[in-house]
Amino acid sequence: MKKIVFGIILFILGAIIIPLAIVLTVVSNLPDNKQFKVPGTARVIIDEPGRYYLWNDYQTIFEGKSYNRSERVPDGVEIKIKDADTGEAFDFVTSLTISSSNGASSKNSIGYIDVQNAVDISIEIVGLNNERIFSFSQSSILKLIGLFLVVGLLSTVSALSGIVFTIWGIVSLISKKAEAK
Repeated sequence: MKKIVFGIILFILGAIIIPLAIVLTVVSNLPDNKQFKVPGTARVIIDEPGRYYLWNDYQTIFEGKSYNRSERVPDGVEIKIKDADTGEAFDFVTSLTISSSNGASSKNSIGYIDVQNAVDISIEIVGLNNERIFSFSQSSILKLIGLFLVVGLLSTVSALSGIVFTIWGIVSLISKKAEAK
């Protein structure tokens, strides 16, 4: 009977508790998405190295006002991202390949920079005729993919182990009853 209970507990851990705990931890620790209004200049403090994306938040709410703009950034927009202290420009790589939607917000990537050290950066956007909302955040896609692979593996091993222990417990229980007759 102990094997059956242990198997059921392992299965519940693998199927529900482990994935739920890890997903909640990830969601609460996602990188901060720093939104700002453009055209104009924004300053962002970068605490850790990584790839940071500039996003076109074409459908969003910012400071109590809703914005619903075209998914495409108009021609003629000039983007300058530099170290706010030294004025040294970062290599901005155009990348229009990522999009994200959640609830009432939708955004797509404009490009990215790779940051090697903690730095205070300045983002200047000029050449727009109407206000838009852009945002800047660290890429977390590789971390999320890796985490989901690990969670999937842990959950599968735990759930399958639970099934094996439960079946083993049932078979043992049936064998004992058969021997008792």
